[in-house]
Amino acid sequence: MLEQSARDGLNIAEVRKESHSAKSSGTRPEFNRLMADIRNGKFDAILTWAADRLSRNAGDLGTIVDLMDQGHIKDIRTNGPRFTNSPSDKFMLMMLCSQAKLENDNKGINVKRGLRTKVEMGFRPNMSPLGYLHDKYADKGSRTINIDPVRGPVIQEMFQKITKEGWTGRDLKRWLDGEKLFTTRKGKKVSLSMIYRMVDNSFYTGRYEFPQGSGKWFTGKHEALITKEIFDRAQEVMKGNLKGPKIAGTKEFGFTKMFKCGSCGSGITADEKIKRLKDGTIKRYVYYGCNKKWMTGCKEPYLREEELLSQLCKIIDKVDIDELAAVDRIKQEIERLRKMISSLGGHVATEKIAEMMPDIDVYACAKYILKEGTREEKRDLLEHIKSTLIITNGKVEAIS
Repeated sequence: MLEQSARDGLNIAEVRKESHSAKSSGTRPEFNRLMADIRNGKFDAILTWAADRLSRNAGDLGTIVDLMDQGHIKDIRTNGPRFTNSPSDKFMLMMLCSQAKLENDNKGINVKRGLRTKVEMGFRPNMSPLGYLHDKYADKGSRTINIDPVRGPVIQEMFQKITKEGWTGRDLKRWLDGEKLFTTRKGKKVSLSMIYRMVDNSFYTGRYEFPQGSGKWFTGKHEALITKEIFDRAQEVMKGNLKGPKIAGTKEFGFTKMFKCGSCGSGITADEKIKRLKDGTIKRYVYYGCNKKWMTGCKEPYLREEELLSQLCKIIDKVDIDELAAVDRIKQEIERLRKMISSLGGHVATEKIAEMMPDIDVYACAKYILKEGTREEKRDLLEHIKSTLIITNGKVEAIS
């Protein structure tokens, strides 16, 4: 078109490029800016490849014709017809743009009909999940789907570990990270969210729902990796509806969901490690770290629970005593203990009770709760601290 403008001796004031589709009105920022500039008198003509590049919807077409009626657009030149502010030219412009809209609408109908036909034939119209491979040498639209000889058996074992051993998503993540051959199609480690999507994908049973959530189920032409019974059992285990064995990932930890990662803003989760020492004793270690919800590559290191408690106790010392809303409950417990001793002692004098129970430091009580209290007591104490607790580079901070 620039060559045509040079040949016709046209003065090109400015070149505008629009990347958004002309299917819907009012959604193209460059087109809207161009119309505003024409209305303000900056330009009075448009050079474009074809009329359907300007509009394939009634709204934008109406804007163009209105500007022509008002005399703001004097000329529209394309690689074919030329349109001026005459009744016949405007009629032809509206006909061409309306025809483009008709073709666009028909294309949407045809695509949906093609997808529906493909689904009814047993081929889901999108990429198959990990565990399957498409026959890339077959005709497009009818490519057979075969079980991946490398990933398929691993996925079968994955469902077995869920249903028979009660494994959680994080257990599967640690296991799959050790399987060097089990990666995504791009050669990367499978993420935790992807594992949950795989477990929830009925495609592995030989049936699929399309569109998702429509309630319309179809039988695929691919071989099932697992049975429907195993799939349903896995859903119940993953959703926690069945009681499974006590394993890492299902335990209740004292400080989960109480902190935020200072590096990426994700929540802080916990993991348990059991180590058997040479003397036969078993040592339990709990580590807290970022759950990588908002940034999968977060490098925030894990923090031992003992170190976390030590830092929390230092933070308690800096908290205003009035900020510890749990303080009243601590005082009530102390008073209740005094009354209990008094009632049990019978004849024990009040002075004697005072000697047996001197004034107790509330801060010391709060620290004791953090170290020795129940999970509910620990969480109740931290929930009453008004500051936001974050962990950054292994350091616990309270941010107001």
